[in-house]
Amino acid sequence: MEQVRTVEKALIVLAALKKNVQGLSELSRNTGLSKATLLRILNTLIKYGFVSFSQTKKYNLGISLLQLGATVSDRLELKRVASPYLEHVWQVSKETVYLSLRQGNERLCIDCLNGNKNVRVIAYAGQIAPLHVGGAGKAILAFLDQGELDDYLQNVRLEKIGPGTIININKLKKDLEKVTGCGFATSYEERVPDSMEVSAPIRDIAGKALASISVTAPISRTKEQCDQYILLVTEVAKNISKELGYSPQYFANKLI
Repeated sequence: MEQVRTVEKALIVLAALKKNVQGLSELSRNTGLSKATLLRILNTLIKYGFVSFSQTKKYNLGISLLQLGATVSDRLELKRVASPYLEHVWQVSKETVYLSLRQGNERLCIDCLNGNKNVRVIAYAGQIAPLHVGGAGKAILAFLDQGELDDYLQNVRLEKIGPGTIININKLKKDLEKVTGCGFATSYEERVPDSMEVSAPIRDIAGKALASISVTAPISRTKEQCDQYILLVTEVAKNISKELGYSPQYFANKLI
């Protein structure tokens, strides 16, 4: 309970600083918290960038809050743009379809529509997995800048999540090369047993792969069905990317 009260006090401090920049005495009056308590909370918030302290001895909201706000804004915009496309893929495939956003070395499911067939794979918003696990993550990982990709492969432990998870770095590199070559990622039991997944990258206005759209289904689906899902996600990913401002022709011209 003490930890909960501490978090509540930190939120009270942030709410007070939202109104205006304040010194310690003013902040104490406005929050009803003692200076000693405030200093403990403020020092922690400063450490993590949620509060800044100026040379004039005034406290202000920190850059970490701006970064969090930008992340929330990106998620909302991506969800807004992608929502009708998710619905389209679901209507055609009747399989589980989901949207993933890169979060550092992981991908986060931010929207999904579960399939309505008798045998299906379930996904849910909030689901997290490392980028090397499953098609959704590999569709993002394969298209990172070379420096970011090298950093991931050197520093992230290739943890085994499902029976088919690729944990050999050389095998993973070859798989990622295939993804960049064909423009989509596939996986078989990498995250969930008896499941397959096809995914395509979604790019932002700068051409970076920030997200992916995926169809996941039982591994028993036919090759013809899987081929249809690949066509669906690759086409839809291109359309979402276009709406987010990405122009393949523009970046092709820059490379000439």
